[in-house]
Amino acid sequence: MELNLTQILMNEAVREGWTEWMAAVRAALSRTDLKRPATWTGLETAAHAHGHMVRLTELLRKHCPKPDCRKPEEAGYLVLVAYHPDNRSTGYVTDALEAYVRTKDRDGVLLLCRVVSVIGTRGEYTHLNSVYNLLAGYLLRYRRERMKEYRKGAEPWLGEADLQDVGRYLPELEERSFADRVAAALPEAKSVEALARECGCALNTFERRFKEVFGETPRNWLAKQKARRIRSLLVGTDMTFREIASDCGFVSDNYFWDFCKKHLGDTPARIREAYRNTRKTYGGE
Repeated sequence: MELNLTQILMNEAVREGWTEWMAAVRAALSRTDLKRPATWTGLETAAHAHGHMVRLTELLRKHCPKPDCRKPEEAGYLVLVAYHPDNRSTGYVTDALEAYVRTKDRDGVLLLCRVVSVIGTRGEYTHLNSVYNLLAGYLLRYRRERMKEYRKGAEPWLGEADLQDVGRYLPELEERSFADRVAAALPEAKSVEALARECGCALNTFERRFKEVFGETPRNWLAKQKARRIRSLLVGTDMTFREIASDCGFVSDNYFWDFCKKHLGDTPARIREAYRNTRKTYGGE
């Protein structure tokens, strides 16, 4: 009969003489609730036994390379290893993360978000910084790809509720992710409402979140972006004023000219003329 993970580890503990420590680990696992980090203290204490942890990590790498987070014991071993500040342990956690991402295992990814949030933010566990960076890269890339897949009608493997959990665990990542989504929506999104739709937010939620991340209202920010683009097109292309107005989302020439006078200080014609005269003066033409 095939042995389960606990039996394999206990057999090795008996053979190598660390049954007492293994009994303490199993007791800590029985008290561990993966959703309540306050119950992880027993695992943190057990992880101080460096020699035993090195051997346990070797066995887990062989017999449990991708812990099944639907099985509390396997997921608990992953948390235990995360508490051990050793390159071999960090490598095991990193390999588990890569396996979770490769197989689109939402439970595994969310557990590691929680682990990094709880353990990695403490000064004595800086070994998890590399795991955080890798996890952040995956999730930021997923955010961008998710929008593309969503537009194609594909079902995302991390839902909106999952991403809200990610935001609670990793608030800095959420800010970067939100900023990335806003940047990706330009220049196609011509209005605040369009930006909110592209970012998958209700308008009120989007405006509140935007001000938290960027420090100003989305309307002011969008006006600045639009003004920069208009100036760039006026001085850097031969597009007609009507073409520029259309490209920047203006429904009439009058609105376009009024915007230029308000935000760029002059009419489109004078801005272009002033730029060309400056180039002639300095030998640019």
